[in-house]
Amino acid sequence: MNFIINKEMQEKIKNWDSCNAVDVAGAKFTYTFIPTGLGLVIKVQCDICKRTLDLTDDFLK
Repeated sequence: MNFIINKEMQEKIKNWDSCNAVDVAGAKFTYTFIPTGLGLVIKVQCDICKRTLDLTDDFLK
């Protein structure tokens, strides 16, 4: 199974992101992919401020 973040999703994440990375590698997001019988749930969580962005609707378009 492949989990894909397309360009539209990347742009939405970039616009949503407002935190500065504190990790030496610059990592600051947790990506969660949950396959269901109805489709794929996609969530991005900021590891710094703990906000969550739900991209599920973008994937279904």
